[in-house]
Amino acid sequence: MHKVTVKNLPFRIDPQSKSFIFLLAASIALPSLSIDSCLASLPVIGVSLGARPVDTVSILSLFMIGFAGGQLAFGPLSDRIGRRPSLLIGCVLFAIAAVGCACAPTLIILSFWRFVQGLGAAAGSVITFAIIRDLFSATAARSRLSYISVVGTIAPIVAPTMGGLIATWQGWRAVFFWLAAAAVLLIIVLLVGLEESLSNRNRHALRPRRLITNYWRVLSHRTCLLYLLIGGFSFGALFAYVSGSAFVFIDVFGVDPRIYGALFAVNAFAIAVGAFISGRLSTRGVAANRLILAGLIISFGATAALFCGAILGWLNAFSIMPLLILNTFSMGLVTPNAVHGTMEPMPRIAGVASSAFGSIRMLGGAISSEFVAWWYHGTAIAMGETMALFAACSLFVGLFLIQPRRSRGERRESPLEPIASAVNAP
Repeated sequence: MHKVTVKNLPFRIDPQSKSFIFLLAASIALPSLSIDSCLASLPVIGVSLGARPVDTVSILSLFMIGFAGGQLAFGPLSDRIGRRPSLLIGCVLFAIAAVGCACAPTLIILSFWRFVQGLGAAAGSVITFAIIRDLFSATAARSRLSYISVVGTIAPIVAPTMGGLIATWQGWRAVFFWLAAAAVLLIIVLLVGLEESLSNRNRHALRPRRLITNYWRVLSHRTCLLYLLIGGFSFGALFAYVSGSAFVFIDVFGVDPRIYGALFAVNAFAIAVGAFISGRLSTRGVAANRLILAGLIISFGATAALFCGAILGWLNAFSIMPLLILNTFSMGLVTPNAVHGTMEPMPRIAGVASSAFGSIRMLGGAISSEFVAWWYHGTAIAMGETMALFAACSLFVGLFLIQPRRSRGERRESPLEPIASAVNAP
């Protein structure tokens, strides 16, 4: 049962409509556009700015660190001033930073603006999740998060190819100018199409003591913590692929950058398939933890096989693809259910819970990308071992979801809706 009938919020775009899903999906697409559109250009950026190509991974990891920090800020900010103004602030910050990236004369300055761009991009993810939590609950929320993920994967599907074409025609700096233009367009749509979903603003949400208390409430809640760790480790496994794939496919396997963009799009589409299946199964009553555990098992099996194949030298551009597809497919099963599991016990501080989830994910991605950069020596081993390591950690944490015991004092904030908590998993 959804909550729109209770809140009856006056959205210009009906929350029940497909347009509403597309609008929120566009908001969460900015990080994917920003990361994936410049992947094929990483070696070129290094040469252009007088740095080693592998050093350009820093523009990914610093973006992720900014993204993680931004979510810690935008979650409470959206609880205080509202979802809509906070989302607009983030988009404006993203657009300004994109122009700064386009004009950066050195890798250090480019990395700084990428950090700022990550801060702005954080607003889309954390506030989108909070908007869903404002308006829907239980199965309705899980299914909409899944469908938003499906639509949101359009960005990583087209971004590498479009980014490669723009860089080929106009240079890598033009990619960031186009990102700024996309942000401005989104700002216009949000101004005319989205109204506020938060009915009761928390006047104390930004007070330091209250912030610490709220984040501690999320981190000390056993169920929330499990979902947070699963989100961080599973995204680390995915981002090891994202940060290392350009070097593996282009430098190691000798794939043309345009072909690489097409292969990346196939893997991105696998996330959409996983998220779509998750949404359909959720509406049919399949428990969230079943879907999460299935995804974690698939991810671990695929990444372990990839690591072994890399060590034995059996991989090439096409033999590696089924394993990568399975890993990205698993993310579509895991993420919508994990983020909902994090927010469901915390309805009154959904923004904080959502920002904690997003921050842990981005921190996992930043750490895994640095591992790939440190361990890379011209083979696929660095990417494979990092993916397998993070997938193994995620599965280990996921096994605690099937433990039948609940720690004392772990209760949901409000009895308004039942939760699909970890202890209810079959």
